[in-house]
Amino acid sequence: MGSNISEKTAGRVWAVPGIYVLAFAGGATALAHQLLWTRRMVDLLGASAGSAARVFGCFFLGLALGAMAGAVLAGRVRRPWRWLGAAEIGIALFSVPILLLPWWADGLWPWLGPDRLTGLTGGTLKTALSVLLVLPPAAVMGLFLPLAVRDWPPTRSPKNPDPGLWLYAVNTAGAVLGLFAVSAWLLPRFSMLPVMTLIIACNVLAAIGCGLVDILLGSSVRTPAPPPSLKATRPARPYLVMAAVSGFLVMATEVMALLMTQLLAPLSFFAPSAVLGSFIAALALAAFIVAAGARRPFFHENGMVPVLLAAGLLIALSPLIFHALAPHFPFAAGSRSLWFFLLYLSCFVLLVFGPAVCVAGLWFPLIANASGRPDDAQSRLRWGWLLAANGLGGLAGAEVGYRLLLPLFGPYRGLGVIGFAYLVAAWICLPQRTHPALTWAVRGAMTVVAGLLLFALPRLHPVHPTLAPNLIAERHGREGSLAILDHPQMGRAMLLQNQYVLGASAARAEAERQAHIPLLLHPAPARVAFIGLATGITAGGALAHPAVERIEAVEISHAVTRAAREWFGNYNRGVMDDPRVRIIVEDGRTWLAAHEHAFDVIVSDLFLPWGPGEGRLYTVEHFMAARRALRDGGLFCLWLPMYQLDNDQFMVILNTFLRVFPEANVFIRETGDVAPVLGLMGRTSRPPDGPQISRRVRDTGLEDPYVGEEDRLRALSVGTARTGLVRGPVNTLDNLWIELHAGRLRILEGETGPYLRGERWGRWMEAFRGELTRTSNIEHRTLNAER
Repeated sequence: MGSNISEKTAGRVWAVPGIYVLAFAGGATALAHQLLWTRRMVDLLGASAGSAARVFGCFFLGLALGAMAGAVLAGRVRRPWRWLGAAEIGIALFSVPILLLPWWADGLWPWLGPDRLTGLTGGTLKTALSVLLVLPPAAVMGLFLPLAVRDWPPTRSPKNPDPGLWLYAVNTAGAVLGLFAVSAWLLPRFSMLPVMTLIIACNVLAAIGCGLVDILLGSSVRTPAPPPSLKATRPARPYLVMAAVSGFLVMATEVMALLMTQLLAPLSFFAPSAVLGSFIAALALAAFIVAAGARRPFFHENGMVPVLLAAGLLIALSPLIFHALAPHFPFAAGSRSLWFFLLYLSCFVLLVFGPAVCVAGLWFPLIANASGRPDDAQSRLRWGWLLAANGLGGLAGAEVGYRLLLPLFGPYRGLGVIGFAYLVAAWICLPQRTHPALTWAVRGAMTVVAGLLLFALPRLHPVHPTLAPNLIAERHGREGSLAILDHPQMGRAMLLQNQYVLGASAARAEAERQAHIPLLLHPAPARVAFIGLATGITAGGALAHPAVERIEAVEISHAVTRAAREWFGNYNRGVMDDPRVRIIVEDGRTWLAAHEHAFDVIVSDLFLPWGPGEGRLYTVEHFMAARRALRDGGLFCLWLPMYQLDNDQFMVILNTFLRVFPEANVFIRETGDVAPVLGLMGRTSRPPDGPQISRRVRDTGLEDPYVGEEDRLRALSVGTARTGLVRGPVNTLDNLWIELHAGRLRILEGETGPYLRGERWGRWMEAFRGELTRTSNIEHRTLNAER
């Protein structure tokens, strides 16, 4: 009998580290899944703000519902670790439809059609897909902590802290590892399919681990009979309200911080991971601090007001810290490695926001610590309710941040409003009998933050200080920060995230030429589509063609379309109000995929190769959708910003294009080398003959010196590329080749990377033109030999 007791004791001893390992692994796989699911769902639903919000909302809602279900189950199940093992298998099974999404969802949008896609049916379907695909596995993830704390091995130590605090801290720390491992190591080396399969395999291994913990714990801890009532396990209402407010304010802060950081860091897939990882690391540190000091009076109700006071001040001051430190972090200069960049950016984020987030992150563990007793097994059942309230609050905070705070106040004053909200919470949490000094401290802090909101923060702008005098308007939202400038060189310009010029009036002729060239190469371009609107100047160029009867332009951003109407009407020929034009706010790839045999000409605008989600517009799937959307004899024009591509990236895009359009006519937009632009023209049938092009040029009567005469238009032709010219990888939705490689190059090389511009462009163009001529001569000799 003594032997059985010792074996049970040894099993409990071994079970504790096993539980911590599972908590750490659970956090890592959860964030890995969230990152991969979000990316996979972007491929299905589009990269629009609404689609991203649906996925994010379903993930947080699922976690909250799962935590709530865990709170109910924790007092009723007999062997919680068997349930957790089944939950891990459930996560793996629920992830399979997302894993196989490109194969089963390819025909969804053509079946739906463009009208239903952009109407109520499309929005409903996108929401339903998000709920069906993301919410179930996220809900199963939410079961872990409520069930794990229930069956904690008993201990004789009277000073044993609440195991929930330590599990929460370890689980949060694991999330940091999962996020960085996927974004910085796994995805850049492997495609989506193997990485997602690996994470699913980790869930299966975790299920085995849960089974081992169940065996180690034996029958020593089981559900008491009868099970406790739900009311007995639920914390008092003030604690639930505070948990929800804590999640709300932390997520709203993260929304502001993410947008601010992207004003400085290169726009890429990798930058948001560094910001999110830094926030989670700060929250994990806060959880460890509370877990280590859980027995001290400060880490109960006594510490809440000082914590809220400090959090409010630090968050309100963070925009000033951001502007003070930004000049000392030159991200545009390049980096030693991808890992170094992530650590460098994380260091910046932690210096600016780390203290504020860490202090703010103390509040939720303090609430959890104050709402129960660690030596009471029934009190541990409160964790599910607290996590559910915190998750729902976080979901609401993100939505309010994007929909209300950013549009009304921008990121800087938005943080000031959040800081003031923390101080209001501190005032509400003041005990009736408190020291007058604490009351005056809260009042003083509120006065300071109000002063910042009124005087200091409004002076900060989302553009480089040298551009601030040229700023005439700014818009903020889920899509980012959009600035309208009146610049001495650029003229009226539209600047996104302080980094990317979407268009400028000084380049009006060049932008219109992106419409003129493909339209002149088609004999009768009656119906035309533009992927990307920006200032509207390119789409407006099509209005100069009498043959054009209908124009449809799709733009992903509401803010951009409003700015094009409000600030660029004098430069885009009034395209926003022309009766022949229809403007659609939707993801370009998704919208185009919903069409079949609809357009004579499709023009794809210049897109940032390393921009998050924009590499999808250079994939074989997108090119196949463009071909399906063309009428017989239709033309698809893909404009490429060569000054943002290197040779390898261009060759991958060309190879991908030729997989769908076996023959591509190559044109340059102009003869300069400062910002060269090259176009690939793919057709569904043979190109028009010379007389047809001559007639189109003559009938249109353009004043542009580059395309106003047939000879000058032909001078822009580089040659014809055909299948077999390039051998190598193809860019797909699964491998993300362009987005990841272009983002990596931008991070490592900065603005001085081997991009095709200047003297390099001239040498490269000479070699490329010669290669096209050589392959064309070989083909002609082969045809003559066959004859």
